[in-house]
Amino acid sequence: MRRPTLYKHRGTWYARIWDTAEGKYHARALGITVEGKRERRREAEDAARILAEKLAAAGAEAARRHPLADTPLLSYIENFWRPDSDYAKEKALVEQNAMAAHYILSNRRLVINKMYPFPAFQGIALAGLSKPLLRQWKLWMAEQGTSGRMINGAMQALRVPVRRAFADDIIPTDPFAGVKRAAHKEKKRGILTPAEIKRLVASPVLDPYTRLAVYLSLYCSMRMGEVRGLLWGDISDGVIHIRHNWQEKEGIKRCKMGSEGYVPMPRVAAELVNRVHGLAPLTGPKDFVMGRKPYHPVSREFLWEALRSELAVIGITEEERVRRNIVFHSLRHSFVTAMRIAGFSDFEIMTMARHKDRKMLERYSHGQEALDFGELRERMDKRLPSPGGDSAAVKAGLENSPLALSVSRRDRR
Repeated sequence: MRRPTLYKHRGTWYARIWDTAEGKYHARALGITVEGKRERRREAEDAARILAEKLAAAGAEAARRHPLADTPLLSYIENFWRPDSDYAKEKALVEQNAMAAHYILSNRRLVINKMYPFPAFQGIALAGLSKPLLRQWKLWMAEQGTSGRMINGAMQALRVPVRRAFADDIIPTDPFAGVKRAAHKEKKRGILTPAEIKRLVASPVLDPYTRLAVYLSLYCSMRMGEVRGLLWGDISDGVIHIRHNWQEKEGIKRCKMGSEGYVPMPRVAAELVNRVHGLAPLTGPKDFVMGRKPYHPVSREFLWEALRSELAVIGITEEERVRRNIVFHSLRHSFVTAMRIAGFSDFEIMTMARHKDRKMLERYSHGQEALDFGELRERMDKRLPSPGGDSAAVKAGLENSPLALSVSRRDRR
């Protein structure tokens, strides 16, 4: 660094400081008046040296600064969630785990609907994002009436690209470190109880396609996209190789999160597959099992209507379905719960449901909704020590008690 030089102008000290980037000197006022016997020259020299060091450090920092750090925040985030972005290409080509088109689209919508309207995000650069600004954004969304779930979704749409920028050394710090998620109580997903599953199996099949759509998830633990993407070539010797997933705008692709696997078909599902095979327009290895028209599977709306119609067969109305929050994915939850009640090992259930850890298995298990407490009470009476005396008298005494009456009502429910 070149040593700054001093000069006086209208009674004030100035310094000439060398700018390495521009290759020339710049004049800077030091704010020190020329006065006294020594004219405060030593004070001016010290001030000029400190100023020169600061400017040199700032220049070095600017030289090290990544060119993308000054990109407008919202432009950077919106471009990040493009189907042809570097991040999307890396997921698809390098990691062989392409993001779903609807996932990319939903994040772009969050950028437009939850980020662009926030006034404080206007005009700031990517490097200008900070923890206080993120907290202001959360508060702003909450004041707009945004649910905790939606707030967390919007934060995720911002967190992924920002942390990617931090990992790539575009920004020096991670502004999301220490920023908490919004409180959100997720509505518990409903299931079909074992008794309701029995009623469904015993009921007449009005439409083999709608019944099979439900059975593939209920008995084979298949997701909606996997039901749509199932090919006749994926079925062999009573076993389904779950390896395809059909999504709108993308067509057939790999299973979600690489959850490819095998699952045996119980007889009730296998018999229905045979019935549908006899009705299918095309049954080649690459033709769709759930394809009522050639070369294309049934729609999501068809599967939703299949669920509603099959629930109606066992007396579950649309109002009750909504109240219990029974959706198509509930059938996978019902599968896991029924398998655990039936006594299958957790290892077997996790293998068939293609869960990678026990935490997910527990999330899919619904004991309180599925257990028959009347049947459990009878088994407890048989296996646990019971009171002596006349069992009929004991039973009569229990049935007349307020506690027994409340349990009886629960049994009937």
